[in-house]
Amino acid sequence: MAVDDENKNKIYITPFLFILNGAFLLLLFYFLTRIIFYTYNKYQFLNQDLYSIGYAFLHGVRFDAASIALMNAPLVLSLFILVWFKNWHRFTLNFTFAYFAIVNSLSLIVNLIDTVYFPFVGRRSGLEVLSMMRDVSMQGPQILLDYWWFCSIGVTILLFFIAALISIKNRVPSIEKGVGTYFFVCGLIVVSFVFSARGGLQAKPIRSLHAYAWPNSELGSLVLNTPFTLMRESTTNIKRMTFFQSESVAHKVVEPVHQSADLVEKDASDSQLALKEMPPQNVVVILLESFSLEYFGEPYGKTNYVPFLTTLTEKGRFYPNGIANGRRSIEAIPSVFSGIPSLMSEAFMRSPFQSNKVYGIGEILKAHGYQTAFFHGAKNGSMYFDDTTYRLGFDEYYGLDEYPNSDDYDGQWGIFDEPFLQFTAGKIDELEPPFLAGVFTISSHPPYTLPAEYENVMTNGVTPMHNVVQYSDLALRRFFEAASQKEWFNNTLFVITADHTSDNFDKRFGTPMGRHQIPILLYHPNGMIKPETVQEVAQQVDIPATIIDYLKLPEKDKLMPFGRSLLQPAPFGEAIIREGGAYWLILDDQYMKLTFDGLPVYDMGKLPETFHIKSKSDNPQPERLLRERINAYVQLYINGLIDNNHYPNLAKETQ
Repeated sequence: MAVDDENKNKIYITPFLFILNGAFLLLLFYFLTRIIFYTYNKYQFLNQDLYSIGYAFLHGVRFDAASIALMNAPLVLSLFILVWFKNWHRFTLNFTFAYFAIVNSLSLIVNLIDTVYFPFVGRRSGLEVLSMMRDVSMQGPQILLDYWWFCSIGVTILLFFIAALISIKNRVPSIEKGVGTYFFVCGLIVVSFVFSARGGLQAKPIRSLHAYAWPNSELGSLVLNTPFTLMRESTTNIKRMTFFQSESVAHKVVEPVHQSADLVEKDASDSQLALKEMPPQNVVVILLESFSLEYFGEPYGKTNYVPFLTTLTEKGRFYPNGIANGRRSIEAIPSVFSGIPSLMSEAFMRSPFQSNKVYGIGEILKAHGYQTAFFHGAKNGSMYFDDTTYRLGFDEYYGLDEYPNSDDYDGQWGIFDEPFLQFTAGKIDELEPPFLAGVFTISSHPPYTLPAEYENVMTNGVTPMHNVVQYSDLALRRFFEAASQKEWFNNTLFVITADHTSDNFDKRFGTPMGRHQIPILLYHPNGMIKPETVQEVAQQVDIPATIIDYLKLPEKDKLMPFGRSLLQPAPFGEAIIREGGAYWLILDDQYMKLTFDGLPVYDMGKLPETFHIKSKSDNPQPERLLRERINAYVQLYINGLIDNNHYPNLAKETQ
């Protein structure tokens, strides 16, 4: 009787053993499909050394484990209940086998299909492929005929996989254990699956972006597997634009603003021409958290909360009509460092198109001998800045983890601006010129925390945001004081702007366009940039083109078509943004708004009073010009995402 009672308290854990063995088997088959992917697409990775390719295979295991955990989580959860029913032993094991075999066979099929689809789009497929299912189904017979040999390989792999699962099912021992052991096994499996699904213990769960950070962005597609991109990457409801019959026609519409490089030689100031005789030029790009134009004094804002930045604008080329191409910090990094505006509802680096080919300014400058480093005082992994900057060509990343003194932690986001910027100045000094450094401040952000020594000092702001903005401005002053003592200082171009605006205390800025108004400043201590306040529109995506132009690098074909060099004369300044579900073109002192209600709907008007535009023409720009330009930019952006082609000149060279 005692034996019967003891058996009643035992739980059937055999299905869990099957899953653990099956997961290990599946990892091996994922690895096999990656080998096939690499072999079939080897020409895509010709510039990669064997070490990097080997590292990509190793890093790919992380994403394979995440896919396996995510796909089989429903099975594990159901087993937590099913194994309690002692009379269902046979059903439970058969159910486990059927689920595991069917679901994971589909994942292998998807991986194999994407192997032959990859050359057409240059990235792993995401949910956007669902929009093409109708076309694929119509062409199904022809596709099977063209790729019959690959289908044969796929069928062979699946047969081996199913056979191996059957062998595991037949060999796995039938085990029943006590309730304590059951809960231990459940806990172990939950921890393993959560760890695998997250991709580790880092601050944020892995996304496709992480695959493009290590070993390098060119191997991101090799690191990834397609089931992962289908499960972890959302899609946007975007449709191909047909304002113009081709993207080449659309490009010609916006091309006139991008003046010929000859203008530099003809029209540049003496200081610009002297660049060729100067030592190698460094570049430091500083992004100030939430620094809206409204924090400047008259004639822009009501009260000046940035006295040091104001004095700096008097020494450089200042664009008070600057535009942030997005509203979030995660959108600013791609805009400032690769020239892609944020014209989707989701950030580019969290979209299905994050794996598209993007030339970051770091990648471009590295090819010309530049060392690159990025500094952000927040927790490593915050907003995926570390992986994003690696993706855009920065070799080193310095965040909270690299900062040596935890006493300077603000208790919320990271290291206070003043000490972190001093740390930054010291680390930049260790770089070998020429170098590119990106710097992102954090303190001018909710919850508006100040270091203890400043809590009773910076109190004259109307809102807490005003106080922390003053603190960040002070930190910037101290940074420049420290940097000015360094040997590299006088050979450095400083580009200073904001990532986005904050909540508007000054209600005049509370308009769709006013919420994007930020300062943009080009400053060179040696006067290589002539001091001037330029009363025309500029935007974040102009910065990569400006840096390339300033350094006289022959890399214009690696610039996206949305920005221009701010050092070149242009008939007008312009910016493109997405706000309130609409596209906005800001051109001269006018705007054109484009929405879609079945058909495109246009609305044209004058900019709000917060803009101070000095137009180069006495007459307003014609409506036709604004319509054509906004149509062209939207088509180039959307279709470029879909086709993975935002570099038309490079595309022409490869045809």
